[in-house]
Amino acid sequence: MATKSTKSTKNAPKIHQSTISFDDVVGHKHIKERLRSIIKIIKKPEILERFDTTVPKGLLIYGPVSVGKGMLARAFAYEAKLPYLEISGSKLFELDYIKEVYETASKHAPCVVILEDIDIKGILQGTITNVSFSDIAKVLESTDAMVFTIATSETLEAVDPVLTAPQKLDFLLEVSKLDKDARRFFIKKIMKKPHDPKIDIERIVRYITGMSAMELERLGRMAVLNVVEQGKKRITEEILIEQINIIKYGHKIDKQMVRNLEEEMKMTAYHEAAHAVLSSILLPHIKIEQVTIAPRSKTLGFVSYNAEDQLSNVTKKELFYDVCVLLAGRISKMKKAGNEMMDSGAVNDLSQASFQVYAAITNLGMDSKLGLINIDTISPMNDTFLKEKIEERFLFWLDNARKHTKKLIDAHWNIIEKLAQELIDKEIVEGDELLKLVGKKKSAFRIPRDL
Repeated sequence: MATKSTKSTKNAPKIHQSTISFDDVVGHKHIKERLRSIIKIIKKPEILERFDTTVPKGLLIYGPVSVGKGMLARAFAYEAKLPYLEISGSKLFELDYIKEVYETASKHAPCVVILEDIDIKGILQGTITNVSFSDIAKVLESTDAMVFTIATSETLEAVDPVLTAPQKLDFLLEVSKLDKDARRFFIKKIMKKPHDPKIDIERIVRYITGMSAMELERLGRMAVLNVVEQGKKRITEEILIEQINIIKYGHKIDKQMVRNLEEEMKMTAYHEAAHAVLSSILLPHIKIEQVTIAPRSKTLGFVSYNAEDQLSNVTKKELFYDVCVLLAGRISKMKKAGNEMMDSGAVNDLSQASFQVYAAITNLGMDSKLGLINIDTISPMNDTFLKEKIEERFLFWLDNARKHTKKLIDAHWNIIEKLAQELIDKEIVEGDELLKLVGKKKSAFRIPRDL
């Protein structure tokens, strides 16, 4: 009996006091404002009485890995001046433990319970399974109203709606990628180490768009190690950008490891130059940070865009132009080397272009002949519906995009050749250099009316 008691005490849920405040969580200004509003509601439930509405029982914070969801949850407890209990990992699959946590929380109410990474998957009797959302929902239903639950997840779709129903996780907050303030915080943290005072912090902040907090912590460490490795005394802008490129695109490949690398790089130069020039002309609102043909473990070359300029709502014209940009690399290489030199280097471009055209026709209602349809709602009932017509229009769109792209490449070939030569000479061309080379050119072509 004594052994069991010791084990039970060891595994018993523990009450914590958070030491993390909203000030300790970088960025996410609007999310923190919303969380402060929620704290007001749960601390003063009487403001809901005149609306005959019960106190909310919880919220779901969802978003990509390493953007601070867990820190926001703990900061919520700190700002609300409430103790908290936490359930994570394999414990999320133990219903008895979950019940015990909520019993403890009820005894210490008002209190917060944090369910971290509730979208986790586990293996039960040899089968990959989700957390039992319905069981957790029942626990929430029967729990003291003064216990507030905060769950975190990568996506909203990964959480069963039974848990986000009224009087469960009432609030749904999406935490997106790190904003500019958060990214600037990480770079300024790196700048506390010995560094070249000429480093353009805002330029680096743009380059790291889309990177997670974990990757940015890694960036600082890698930069320092690279400085020491090279026998230098301080972090330079060149070192930072190279480490960013390593994290995003992989390490540079030793030129001796790639067969006919010099010829490969020349062809890659025309491929990437065409992408960059057509993108600058057709989609000027999406800024290009750099174009490079330095071979890396993940790619033989790339055009790096400022992800903050990407659009979430795309027009038909922008989608068609983006397909042209994707096709530009293959068409440019064929213009330079001939069709017999066609290779597999454009496989990702062709994959994206094909996907976007298919989506435009079948799901986005953008095709002039098929009209305003969304095939996903029909295909489960009839997978042959409009099949031949879709194939016809799919090929029509891609053929028009190919012809349009070829005209643009022919019209701007002198600029593509100049940029390709710059890339062959220097391996990398920065965005501001590209702008000078391309100038303020706009496409004179319009998308065909019968698309």
